[in-house]
Amino acid sequence: MGKEPSDLSALTPALWRLIGLQGLMNASHFMAMPLLALHCATTLGMSPTDVGAVLALYFLAARVTPVVVAPLADRFGLWPAVVGGLVLRGLGFLGLAFAPSATGAMVFSVALGLGTSVYEAGAYGIIGAQPAERRDRLIVVNAQALNLGCVAGPLAGAGLAVLDLSLPLVLSGLLFIALAGAAALERAQELRSYARQDVAGSYRTVFGDRAFLVLCLALMPWWALFAQLFAAFPLEATLRGGSAGWAGSVLVVNGALGFLILFAVPPLMRFTGVLGLLVLSLAVGGAAMALVGVIPGLIALLVLVGLFTCAEIAVLAGSEILVGRHADGRAVATYFALFNMSWGFGGALGGAMGPLVASGANSGTGWMLLGVGCGAASLLGLAIYGHLTRRAPPAAEAPAG
Repeated sequence: MGKEPSDLSALTPALWRLIGLQGLMNASHFMAMPLLALHCATTLGMSPTDVGAVLALYFLAARVTPVVVAPLADRFGLWPAVVGGLVLRGLGFLGLAFAPSATGAMVFSVALGLGTSVYEAGAYGIIGAQPAERRDRLIVVNAQALNLGCVAGPLAGAGLAVLDLSLPLVLSGLLFIALAGAAALERAQELRSYARQDVAGSYRTVFGDRAFLVLCLALMPWWALFAQLFAAFPLEATLRGGSAGWAGSVLVVNGALGFLILFAVPPLMRFTGVLGLLVLSLAVGGAAMALVGVIPGLIALLVLVGLFTCAEIAVLAGSEILVGRHADGRAVATYFALFNMSWGFGGALGGAMGPLVASGANSGTGWMLLGVGCGAASLLGLAIYGHLTRRAPPAAEAPAG
């Protein structure tokens, strides 16, 4: 079992610095990301189709390229990937702030996504490679740091957007460059040392894990719903609230509630099991998304965002714990890369659909179809995964601390 989830003594100072970096990184990211669709539509004057393409390209670059990037990180170094990814993300946001055309915005969106891919290959490789007695606990604390960033970032972005919609993107880009400089100075061997792994061997290990592949496929429709936190939800909040400042409120609710919900995740997992909590969360999240099309009003929207957040946070933490258990110290960055690739395909689909759903004449029907359809598809996939793991479970079901 390892340490209980309430015991933080398993985490070393170097790992706490990594958690701090994760929180600041997410604050910088979400200072700009919730406003990206609105910035493209208003400041850059792009059509809904082009805005959807920018979001789709970001998700594809962020979640599909890791399948190539991560084995290289496993082979050549995880911390250099962290530094390089931060630089690329900074350049991506700076470019999007001043993109001269829709084509230029799409190019910088790909750069932003590639930076996310490179960064996460390094960061999640380090997290997943930790010994079992601290890995699950680190995943939960890391998620809490990310959610704190989801609170601070959108609040800052909403304030800056009142002055200029491009300003959050500029400051986010500069902050990413500053974080890259700080990360380059890190000398802790716990973060910089790594076990070299053969690229071909990493692929063989991951693609030979049939249950893990089914898990990735099962969650793809869910990631299409997750993408609405950056696509349809901010646009819907802007429409219902009457100003761009409300776009960031979605991520503020998501981050604040997500941080609190994570305290309940470990005990819930002990009660339901990781897979049981995933099934419950998918059902709740799909229902919350569908109800957006039925219940009017800004306050109602934010309440449904909160309900969706409860489900989304549990899915994120539970699925990452399962990925870590499947990897069990082998080809860790590559395992997380393939997991992120399923996220990328689902997120790209959701990113393309979101602006159309929020701006369509029959948006109520669109929200309902999105929530029910994607939620049901992921539940069916998890049922197949559960059948496979009952015959050959990846690890003990109760989460370690």
